Amino acid sequence: MTDKIESLIGFAVKAGKIIYGIDNIETMHKKRFLIVACNSLSERSLNHLKDYAQNKRLPMIRFKNKLLEEAIHKENCKVIAITDKQMSQAIMQYINGNYEVLTSEVK
Repeated sequence: MTDKIESLIGFAVKAGKIIYGIDNIETMHKKRFLIVACNSLSERSLNHLKDYAQNKRLPMIRFKNKLLEEAIHKENCKVIAITDKQMSQAIMQYINGNYEVLTSEVK
């Protein structure tokens, strides 16, 4: 069963409002409003991404009990960024016990 956040992430994927991967998140010139990480992301990558999110004042969440690739149906995907402001705000409203908020700053 999917929850509201997974549904919203699915809508963002279908709408093309996603950036996949750490390198793309850091280098693409699209605005980013939320970073979503997988629970299987390495600690080094997680810390690097958390520092990036804090510097850019972006909220960042992480799945606790599920892999991100299961939610977005893209194999071996560890991190995404949402490029739609309304979708990212809606996702932040529905945070529950299945997600860990790593940074909560908002632009």
